[in-house]
Amino acid sequence: YLMIKNHPFQNGNKRVAVITLYYFLHMNNRRLKVGNRRLYEFAKEVAASEATDRERVVADIRSFIVEFSEKEKVD
Repeated sequence: YLMIKNHPFQNGNKRVAVITLYYFLHMNNRRLKVGNRRLYEFAKEVAASEATDRERVVADIRSFIVEFSEKEKVD
């Protein structure tokens, strides 16, 4: 949430947040199973959200991760 909303970088905040999410999930033996368009639209929704909606948006992020992540398959 804060990687997108606090704008730590001049450009690429949503991209960095998504890559960080992928990395975090990978380090926890999970992966996202969601299309690029859906992921992009969700990141845009987070970016467009009002600061007063922070708790709801964080809950939405949590729900998104639960819905679209799965345990990584180990070969």
